[in-house]
Amino acid sequence: MHPLRLLLRGTALAAVLLLTGCGPSAKEQAKASPRPAPAPEPVKAPEPPPKPEHSPKPHPKLEDIASARLEGGYVTVLFKSGRKGLFPIADLTDAEVEEMKTFAAANPLAKGKSSVVVAKVEAKKTIEKQSTVDGTETVQLVAPAKLRDQIGGTCMFYARVHYLDIAGYPVEDGEIYRVINNVPTQQPYLDYHYYVGMLMLFLKQKPSPVVHFPNGTIPSFEWARQELRKGRPILAALPENVWLSLPADFLATHPFDGSGKIGHQVVINGFTWNAATKKATFHVVNSWRVLSEFDVPVEPRDERNIVMEQSLSPKGEPPEQAVKITAGAVTLLKPVGKQNLYSVETNVGPQKVLAASEEGAKQFVEMDTSAKDLETVFGEYVIQVYDYIYNNADPKVRDVAAAALLSEVFRIPPTVTLPHVDLEVKGALGKTYFVRVGPEKVVKLMAGSTGEALEFAKRMGGARP
Repeated sequence: MHPLRLLLRGTALAAVLLLTGCGPSAKEQAKASPRPAPAPEPVKAPEPPPKPEHSPKPHPKLEDIASARLEGGYVTVLFKSGRKGLFPIADLTDAEVEEMKTFAAANPLAKGKSSVVVAKVEAKKTIEKQSTVDGTETVQLVAPAKLRDQIGGTCMFYARVHYLDIAGYPVEDGEIYRVINNVPTQQPYLDYHYYVGMLMLFLKQKPSPVVHFPNGTIPSFEWARQELRKGRPILAALPENVWLSLPADFLATHPFDGSGKIGHQVVINGFTWNAATKKATFHVVNSWRVLSEFDVPVEPRDERNIVMEQSLSPKGEPPEQAVKITAGAVTLLKPVGKQNLYSVETNVGPQKVLAASEEGAKQFVEMDTSAKDLETVFGEYVIQVYDYIYNNADPKVRDVAAAALLSEVFRIPPTVTLPHVDLEVKGALGKTYFVRVGPEKVVKLMAGSTGEALEFAKRMGGARP
């Protein structure tokens, strides 16, 4: 029985006996010793329950870890299986923190010093024809192994299927219908599952596809021709009006009333070009069965109607040597915490940099980018797909699309403590962090450490930088 409860019961019983006449008489009390009765011992407060030996949240056991690193309120570990993990130090007891520090000192986890290992894969030969006759250059890549017919307004998805197919990354029908059958047919871009599904087409490929983007230093048509000469198909868009680029015989059977602007995603896998006459065409792979391939005559003024989004290296193509970047003019965009966000002009186009000064921004830009560990290469690809969502997805769904993509790629549990660092990317421009500030919101920012990134995210209130 609890001692406090026993004391209360004893006191109540004594009061009852005194009131019912069972106590000593007045005379006996007078004969009794005048010494006062001893004071009752003070009641001791109940002791608090002992602290649990282990934290309430599961974390790796030391016997399962090969090495570890404590930094910015987090523990990064390398498991003996080769997998990496990250968890907050706050989830550990004081004793466990000391054990982890001792273990990390004896088995330190290095920071991004692993080397890129390129698997030996025979490069796919994507160039079908390459010649110059009477001053006209012709380059034609192979067609997709299987031409698809899009369902409803799903041209973005099917264009990527054709794009991957040409480069040597075929997509199974099940992968297509698993997404297409679960989004609105006519307006799939209003569902975030659509964007996640498109990007997972790339992330599931082995080896990872290598994507290239225009750098803005040359006209987009010339950039596209350079990429096609290397055997790389182009993912393109006709944002102003697809009908203006279609053949006359197709327009004859599909009249256009001129009252709307219809965007359409296509793949360009060939061109003709005469430098003297400036006459040119692009060969388009379409996702309509009635018009699966066609040539589009183009002039320089048409560059505003056809957007060259990106190109894709053929599977197995050796990596290109990194271009030496030279910094030019620096423009202050806005202060961010204790640092500033700058726009730096370079020989490969403008770059945004977070630094303490203009000189620091230039140094960041001009750092050697030729050697990158595998984590950085993958992290930079995640940055590209994250930016793609925010630049192309409907504003109503882009937050949840980006958050869902990172959840699926990194297996982020829905019960994770927020804010949470989903990914840290170490690059030539500094460290980029993806911080989950809500179940359906992940922000991308640059910071000096994990703790600083979490602090930035809190102050920003979840706003995307």
